[in-house]
Amino acid sequence: METALDLVADESAALPSGRSARNGGGRVIARSTAHRPERTCVGCREAAPREQLVRLVREPAPDGAVPRVRVDPTGSAPGRGAWLHPDASCLDLALRRGGPARSFRGRVDTGLLARDLEAFDPTRTWNR
Repeated sequence: METALDLVADESAALPSGRSARNGGGRVIARSTAHRPERTCVGCREAAPREQLVRLVREPAPDGAVPRVRVDPTGSAPGRGAWLHPDASCLDLALRRGGPARSFRGRVDTGLLARDLEAFDPTRTWNR
């Protein structure tokens, strides 16, 4: 019969860092791959790795105007963000379904968003 110490000793050797992952039942489980954060596209509503999506952020507007949505090139600007595939069809779906307004919890100006996405990052391709 295996004891809890035997399980910990066996499973901790399976993880490269020597740490063990536990589920709610207290049994030790080994992770097969490294964790990769996923986000949901506001257009097509599909989950994808963070590297495949573009982050959008809400900019405060002067004089009480509707806040503007802009591309966040660093992916880490402060404030609420939304994620979008760099694809024109996802942008069209997001605008038609009200995805940015839902994600930013209120009305937002998305007028210049298509232009910002096209000029975003030359290393990423904007699929037209």
